[in-house]
Amino acid sequence: MTQHQEEIIRHVSTRSGTLELIEWHWPDIVEFEEVATHLMLEQSLPPYSTDSNAEFPHIAPGQRCFMGTMFIRYPGVTISGRGEGVRSRVLRVTFEPKLANNITNGLSELPLPVLQSLLDIRSEILRNLLRLAHLELNRFDPPSTLAINAYLQLIGLETQRVIAEEHNNLATGRLAPWQLRRIKQYLREVSPRPTIEELAKICGISSRHLQRQFSSVSGKSISKYVEDFWVERAWQLLIHSAHPIKTIASDCGFDHANSFTRAFSRATGIAPHVLRQRAAQKISTG
Repeated sequence: MTQHQEEIIRHVSTRSGTLELIEWHWPDIVEFEEVATHLMLEQSLPPYSTDSNAEFPHIAPGQRCFMGTMFIRYPGVTISGRGEGVRSRVLRVTFEPKLANNITNGLSELPLPVLQSLLDIRSEILRNLLRLAHLELNRFDPPSTLAINAYLQLIGLETQRVIAEEHNNLATGRLAPWQLRRIKQYLREVSPRPTIEELAKICGISSRHLQRQFSSVSGKSISKYVEDFWVERAWQLLIHSAHPIKTIASDCGFDHANSFTRAFSRATGIAPHVLRQRAAQKISTG
């Protein structure tokens, strides 16, 4: 594992837990494996924040998932991660045991999909509460313990809601918001077109479950969603690039230009070469 240095810049302890501003100094590439002893909520702060990926080696070795700039570290759970290093600054909330027990409803273990979802929290409420707590931490010397404690109480309440929502999504069989985000991000970043099995794997569910639940959430099959995504990407490339249609077809995951043309024409009502001709004519006539 990578050697690193930790510098605690600010630290405030309250009845609800602690709030810390921490700076990490890493080599170029970060690799770590840690287990939290307490329930923690962390947020990487700009301009030093970077995304990474992680796995739970004792629960699901090899099943890496995206790790965003705001995440929860569950007590007793080992996490292994890697990403860009050099320097990072983190705002960390460590909840005291009684409050942590309320937040987690006394659960010592969480299902893998829930643990994965908690590595990429997109709650604007939590983000705003952390921003206010960070402001209090830096604005006054010393900061108000009363104010920090109040923020930690509110942060704890919202953290409890986030965990409960992810549990509910799993219990009802619905795709969680983080799973939909991960599918969209994967489609944007991965080429050629990923398979349904790949998309199911990054969501931590089976292909059958993904196909069934995606239809119930979006009203269309996952296969149709993927095809529509690539058709839209092809539309933009046909209009805004000079790449040959054969190259665009390959970039969009089609084995042959003819199959691409059929799929594109079926989805849009216009052949790729006709769309390109009309776009060129529109530009030339201004």
